[in-house]
Order: sequence, then C-alpha cells, then structure tokens
Amino acid sequence: MISLELQAIYVMWMRQLKRFVRVRSRLIANLVQPFFFLAFLGLGLRPISLPGLVEGVSYLDFLAPGMVAMSIVFASMFAGVSIIWDRQFGFLKEILVAPVSRLSIVVGRTLGGATVSIIQGLIILAISALLGVRLSPAGLIPGIFFMILAAFFSVGLGIALASRME
Repeated sequence: MISLELQAIYVMWMRQLKRFVRVRSRLIANLVQPFFFLAFLGLGLRPISLPGLVEGVSYLDFLAPGMVAMSIVFASMFAGVSIIWDRQFGFLKEILVAPVSRLSIVVGRTLGGATVSIIQGLIILAISALLGVRLSPAGLIPGIFFMILAAFFSVGLGIALASRME
C-alpha cells in the first residue's frame, strides 16, 4: 500500500516536471521579466548611489534576491492554481477516483510545483551571478533554504486557494 502511495506521489511530481519542460513559453515568460529587471534596472542603476543602500552594496546586489523570490512565488502560485485547469478539463476527477489517498495527490503536486519553481529560482540566481551579483557561501546556503521554504509555502497556498475556487 505504501508503494502505491509513493508511486502516486512520483507520478504527480513527474507530471508537473513534464509540463514544465514541454511548455517552454511558460518558462521563458517566467524568466524574461526578472532578467530584464536585473539587466536594465540592476546594471543601469549600479553606478548610482541610492539612499538607504549599505555602502559597498550595488543596486544589482540589492535587486537580485527580490527577483529570485518573485520568480519562485509566481511560479509556485501558478503551479498550485493549475488545479483549476485540471478540474476544468476533467483530469482532477480521474485522479480522485484512483485508489490512492488524496494526501498523496496533494504531496505529489506540491513537490512537483516546488521543484519547478526552485529550478526557475536557481536559473534566475545563475543569471544574476553572470550579470555580476556577488554570491557568498554564507549567504547562498540560507538563501537556498529560504527558496525551498518559499516554494513549498507558495505551492501549498496556491493549492488551498484553487481547491476553494470554482
């Protein structure tokens, strides 16, 4: 019985990953906006001394964590709200009649959505490093932990909101 539950979690997780890989327009749309903010605002305002910024911190260093967080939260909420589409096209009914617990379905969707949004956040983090953001291991390790935490929280919130919508 446990192997059936784990298999259901794996299938739901893999479905989210396949949707992520196959729909390239969604990936591109989620990456273009943060890239433009980082490239044009971050690099454009880098030489300007802005009030409130700590000395030695460029505007790009200040902007990059926000862009990573924004991309994670938006991608996670979108993954959670995709339940509405599954309900509209009848896929949700097919899942719910499967001989697995609903908890396995929710866990699989949450893992899949969080994985997709963490991947997108890491891509934005890599792009920001290529643009010149200074990354330190002391800040990177807790940053990745908070990325994972934000992804799971946002997917869970999206699923909770989508389950109440009609």
